[in-house]
Amino acid sequence: MTVDRRDAIDRRDGALKAFLYGNFHPRRRRSRRQTEAHHYWFDWHEPRILYLALGILLLSCTDALFTLNLLHHGAGEANTLMASMLSIGMDNFVVGKICITSFSVVILVVTARRSFVGPFSVEHLLQTIFAGYVLLICYEVYMFWYVFEVSLSPAWLRSIL
Repeated sequence: MTVDRRDAIDRRDGALKAFLYGNFHPRRRRSRRQTEAHHYWFDWHEPRILYLALGILLLSCTDALFTLNLLHHGAGEANTLMASMLSIGMDNFVVGKICITSFSVVILVVTARRSFVGPFSVEHLLQTIFAGYVLLICYEVYMFWYVFEVSLSPAWLRSIL
């Protein structure tokens, strides 16, 4: 006589426990065979990809804040898509910018191990986008200080210094 194991507790119940366990103990990090490496999607990514994604999202939010402040001081929006969203309203600009960036970053993170162009992977594209946002933020800070002569420090900090 055999024991029917189907009467046991279903291990697929408890989604939160499975989610937490799967995040800290991923099962597969690469395909089993080298010939199948381009057919698989993985649920585990290196922490550096998470840091890149979070950095891009934070820099995008900073860019939105700086853009709105620069527009208040007389600058113009160079991106035509964002300029059209600004013409609809400031709220639509912020929500649209964050949604577009978030959706794009999620797609890029899912495909991070894929080849983008030749030997360059999508992870290299994420690194390039991050570097581009850093340069953009530096340019916006330059515009605050030298073009519009606006201080980024609050008034209470300037009174102390």
